[in-house]
Amino acid sequence: MKRNRVIACLAALAAAGALLVAPCQVAFAAPIKTVYRLYHPGTLDHHYTIDSNEYQVLADRGWQQEGVAWDSRDSSAVPVYRLYHEGTRDHHYTKDYNEYQVLAGRGWKQEGVAWYSDEAEGVPVYRLYHEGTLNHHYTKDYNEYQVLGQRGWKQEGVAWYGVAEDAVPVSRTPIMGASQASVEQMVAYYRKSVGESTYPASVYTNYGAPTLQDFCTIVQEEAKAEGVRAEVVFAQAMKETGWLRFGGAVKVEQCNFCGLGAVNSAPGNAASFKDVRTGIRAQVQHLKAYASTDPLAQACVDPRFDLVKRGCAPLLEDLNGKWAVPGDGYGESIAKMIDTMLQGGR
Repeated sequence: MKRNRVIACLAALAAAGALLVAPCQVAFAAPIKTVYRLYHPGTLDHHYTIDSNEYQVLADRGWQQEGVAWDSRDSSAVPVYRLYHEGTRDHHYTKDYNEYQVLAGRGWKQEGVAWYSDEAEGVPVYRLYHEGTLNHHYTKDYNEYQVLGQRGWKQEGVAWYGVAEDAVPVSRTPIMGASQASVEQMVAYYRKSVGESTYPASVYTNYGAPTLQDFCTIVQEEAKAEGVRAEVVFAQAMKETGWLRFGGAVKVEQCNFCGLGAVNSAPGNAASFKDVRTGIRAQVQHLKAYASTDPLAQACVDPRFDLVKRGCAPLLEDLNGKWAVPGDGYGESIAKMIDTMLQGGR
């Protein structure tokens, strides 16, 4: 039965009292890694990983992405190990090296270090076990830990520690720089978010971008020309236009992808551009006006370029209260979209 091997092994370990010594680990300050959580409605399993590619691949195979589980150290003196059982198709996680070795002797495949526990013991990650589903569950949410305990889950205490929230660096997302997102990633993010049929192809065929692929290619080309990150341009455009559905003061045929001139949502004030490329170019130039003091590489098409104090917002988070007023969380929301796009999610 699924997971009964784990229970039997834990009992055997307690009875035997035999302790194996883990390989020596050297503690040192290390970067922070995000641990992601997924859920499979068919098997009722949760899965945890720091691998963003695995996070996306599993989502494509029917797993539901549940976002960030906790943050961990990239390295510490306390590794958390991962095992896999081919019979049950189940993963198990433990910082107990003795348990790791014993389970390996009982058919579990050792997959090495999954992540590391925080030696500062910032945030406890709790472990529970359900005898009915034969599943283990891990959470940093103490309320979830208590609620599940009342619903038949056996509380097994602290499994390891994540990094405290105040130790996680505040998001600082530069506007300028080399792009990380490819055209394919932008296209995939759009498809997963609203479906490719949402793209206004019937309109933009007449404005130089008949397909979503064409649109994203233009974004990448125009961003590169001015040294602006393409993912910033794309995510902002999607936020400002509602994934190119518009519906506000700006109309789809205006090719205005960032609300230039749309003050107080008053119709008729927003700038219009002759085609998609020019509209994207204006957006890129407006971002560059905020983020840099460098001269433009191409002729200025942004009608509001000279109204910006050059270089006043080098980071997305600096746009709060500048690009958008009052704009609380404006830059952070775009940064979150970028992170989701680069992770392959939605």
